[in-house]
Amino acid sequence: MVAALTALGINLVNTLVGYIVAKKAFGKDLNVFLSMVFGSLGVRAIVVIASAWYCLSMLEMHQVSFALTFAVMGFMMLMGEILFFHQWFEKSK
Repeated sequence: MVAALTALGINLVNTLVGYIVAKKAFGKDLNVFLSMVFGSLGVRAIVVIASAWYCLSMLEMHQVSFALTFAVMGFMMLMGEILFFHQWFEKSK
């Protein structure tokens, strides 16, 4: 249970940080927007990978529970983020 909740927490924080960065970048010049969004994507990916490694290697969490929750919730939150930003962009036109 701890492994699943930790994986969920990592994905939730990653999604929230992505939302905050994209919201701050929205409305800026295209080059600034893209550099902020893709720059944060790279930094967030490194942090997420390091967090997952730490949880699985150092804390020795249950690997299957962590991996399944991490994969499923990561996919669901990514799809939610894409749909949210698509609707947001369409409303701002």
